[in-house]
Amino acid sequence: MTRQPTTGAVTDARPVTLVRSRPGVAGETARTVHLVPLPVESPVVTALCGALLRGEDIEPVAPGQGMPCTMCVLSHVADGPPPSPVTTSDTRVDTDPLVAMAGYRAGGWPVTLHRDQIRLNLDDDTGALIIPVLLAAEVTAILVTRRCPVPVLAHPYAPEHRILLMAERFGVTLPWPPGVHRVTGTLLLPPTVTPRGPITWTQLPEPDALQLCREIDVLAALRTALNDPSAPH
Repeated sequence: MTRQPTTGAVTDARPVTLVRSRPGVAGETARTVHLVPLPVESPVVTALCGALLRGEDIEPVAPGQGMPCTMCVLSHVADGPPPSPVTTSDTRVDTDPLVAMAGYRAGGWPVTLHRDQIRLNLDDDTGALIIPVLLAAEVTAILVTRRCPVPVLAHPYAPEHRILLMAERFGVTLPWPPGVHRVTGTLLLPPTVTPRGPITWTQLPEPDALQLCREIDVLAALRTALNDPSAPH
C-alpha cells in the first residue's frame, strides 16, 4: 500500500490520515471517514476505531469531506481515564482494560491504553499478519509442533481471517504468499470492543509470546502449510 497523500493528513499529537471506502466498495451511508495512524505503508491498516482497512478498498479524503467515523474521532481527541470495564465472556482475558494492559506489559508487550482501547505498537520488533482462517489454523498447528506457539486474534472487521502476532522482524521484506498481508501501525488487543464487536483471542498468548515466535518462523510454517497437498486451504 502506498503512502497516502498529505492532503488527507491531520496534524496532532498523533499524526493520522483521513480515508474512506472507494465508491462501489461500500454503500454511500457506509462510506464514513476513518482516521488511520501515519505512516501508511502496508496493504492492511487499522483505523483508530479498530476497523481493518485494505489499501485497495480505500481512498484519501481532504479535511472537511464526508461524514466522520464517530469512534475514530473520539479515540483521537478524547483523553482521561477509561470508562467502566467491558463485560463480555468472549474476550477470555481480564475485562478491566487497566488490568489487561498490566498483564501485557508484564510480558514485554509495547502496549498503551487510550480510554478503553489497548493498542499494540507494531514497531520494528513486533509484527502482525492477517491470514485466511483455514490457512491460519494450519500455520498455528505447525508452529505449536515446532515449539514456537503464536498468539492469534479474531477481529470482527475480518471474520474470514485471523491475525497472527510475531516478534524479531527479519530486517528485510519477506516474500509473503498471496492473500497474506502485514498489518502496520497499531493493533487493538482484547478486551477492546469495536463498533462491530469485541476483539478476541483464538489462541491465547504464552507468557513470553513475543519472544517465542519470530517472523521467519511464521514464513517457514506458511511454506510448509502451502506445500501440503492434503491441506484444506
